Amino acid sequence: MRRLYLMMALAVLIQACAALSLDGLRQPTSAPAPSATATVSPTPLDTFTPSITPTVTSSPTIVHIPTQDPNLPTATFVPIPIFIGKFTATPLTPPTPIRPGPGFLSVEVTEKKIYWGSCKPNKTRIIAKVENPEAVFSVIIFAQVKNAFKEDYTPWTTGNTMQNHWNGTFTYMLTANTTEGHNHYKNSWIRFQLVATDDAGEVIGRTKIYMEEIALSPCLGL
Repeated sequence: MRRLYLMMALAVLIQACAALSLDGLRQPTSAPAPSATATVSPTPLDTFTPSITPTVTSSPTIVHIPTQDPNLPTATFVPIPIFIGKFTATPLTPPTPIRPGPGFLSVEVTEKKIYWGSCKPNKTRIIAKVENPEAVFSVIIFAQVKNAFKEDYTPWTTGNTMQNHWNGTFTYMLTANTTEGHNHYKNSWIRFQLVATDDAGEVIGRTKIYMEEIALSPCLGL
């Protein structure tokens, strides 16, 4: 009888232990607290702003000032000797053509001496022929008055347009009384230079500066 009680107590103890083991298995395992996730802030990229450099376009300014003299020294013709037996024959040197300047064939002045006042002749006509009539749109004449005895002269004029006859010929009537600085000296010379331009106003020809082509004096008569 005692053994029976002992067996029953042992069975109850085993069941109690088994129940405790099952309760332990049924307990939920606590999940570890989530760690803070680092937030990565995107680094903004540098925005490329193209820099535009303004381009300055300069419009050409055409200034017709007679300060250049195209009558510069040119190459000298050197004759080549020709040997004929024991003798040397030297060919004749061709004459150098006198040209008024690039773009011009000729310049003519009708009166070489004019007077300011009431005497005549008091004007002279300047006649110019250009080399390429199709390209020349206008010819501008510049003038100044120079003392006949010393280096003293008036400023150059701003330029006057010569008359275009549309055949390569340009003319201008230069009047003594209307020439700027005509009464500045008792005796003087009228210097002048011609400048040829195309239809865009670009200089395409220029004569030499005519120094002592037109004499200018006051009218001393009554």
